[in-house]
Amino acid sequence: MSQGLNGLWLLFVLSTTLSYAQPNESFLYSFYDLHATSLTATVCHNEPTLADAQFVFCAEELRNAGNAPFVLWHRQFDGSMATDHPVVVLLHGLSDSPFYMQSVAQAVHQAGMNVVVGLLPGHGLKTNAESILHDNNLRQIWRDYTDNLIAASNSLGNGIVVGGFSTGGALAVDHILRYPGQTKGLLLFSGALALADNAETLSKIPFAKWLSKWIDGDYPEAGTNPYKYPNISSHAALILMDIIRNIRTGLHDSTGLKLPIFVAHSQADNVTPIAGVEGLLSFSVAEHTVIEIAESMAVCHAAVPLTQQQVQQINEKDPNPLVNCDSPESNPIHAQMIAMMQYYLLNSVK
Repeated sequence: MSQGLNGLWLLFVLSTTLSYAQPNESFLYSFYDLHATSLTATVCHNEPTLADAQFVFCAEELRNAGNAPFVLWHRQFDGSMATDHPVVVLLHGLSDSPFYMQSVAQAVHQAGMNVVVGLLPGHGLKTNAESILHDNNLRQIWRDYTDNLIAASNSLGNGIVVGGFSTGGALAVDHILRYPGQTKGLLLFSGALALADNAETLSKIPFAKWLSKWIDGDYPEAGTNPYKYPNISSHAALILMDIIRNIRTGLHDSTGLKLPIFVAHSQADNVTPIAGVEGLLSFSVAEHTVIEIAESMAVCHAAVPLTQQQVQQINEKDPNPLVNCDSPESNPIHAQMIAMMQYYLLNSVK
């Protein structure tokens, strides 16, 4: 991307967000270039949940604005961007989108912090997701994206807190282990640090990744949920399992995680069993905040970061939702979870 085109893009950003202080130009260049390699920027048609977003990278290739990466920031009395708190970088889960991080991001913003929500390569697309999700170098593609997003976000705050939902949480932990001492905190929502026994066993089969592409077939992007693909890519799930195994090795080889951790996880989660985050916490040498949602509440994996308003948005597009964990549900203790997360950010992350 030429500097001239970057300049035009910055003029577009300024013209569409004049009521807000702007992040520094280096961040805008980096955030734009990071996504413009595969997406064509266009004007956002805001959805209700994006009303508070101060910058959204919409693109023609994305299914809708809810699938776009976005940034929320604060301004000081003089109009400059406030950077006196850590900046929080969040990543979504496998097959879904930044929509699943919206309520968490807004709560982080309400706590006075700037927040960046990324879009993992291969997600949120109308077409051609398969070409990325079946890439033999997918693990490195996700790692590079995570590293570059975090590096670009450093200028938005006094230190970095990273985290995410499901696979996004695993990528956050993976980054922390590869760059120890550079992160102030970790947020995990249904963190994918273990998979169901059958998934972990299948991942050990020789040629599993080759077979997974055949199983995926012609991978579908369209479905009734406008913010999530209708299926999990088997190949991408195997890449996630590789990342989880790397994390386990990294934890055993490390001297422990010396940073406070926030965890929200359902005991009823049969997609990413809670034993995974329990194993992570056993290597922590700092104080952590843990919300274990009781098994009796039957809160499914994907429900943890969702509000009832978000679920209504999903179900408005799906007149015949499925039952049990196949149907979008909200977290019944979402408000309590958010309050504890905000307390953690303001009191545990220095």
